[in-house]
Amino acid sequence: MAICDRNAAATDEAAAALHIHPNTLAYRLRRFSILTGRDLTSSAAFAEVWLAIQAARQLGLHDQ
Repeated sequence: MAICDRNAAATDEAAAALHIHPNTLAYRLRRFSILTGRDLTSSAAFAEVWLAIQAARQLGLHDQ
């Protein structure tokens, strides 16, 4: 999520930073959307998910 944030919507750069193929990243983002009902192409949904992850980290509920 942080890498996608740093690279905005540039999936090629985000995939390279994650050492995965761009199609793999696209697939994982689609699966995330299906499983959570959140479309990360929406800036509001992206912010909501990002804030939830940050809150979970602060509470010790999520690993780095």
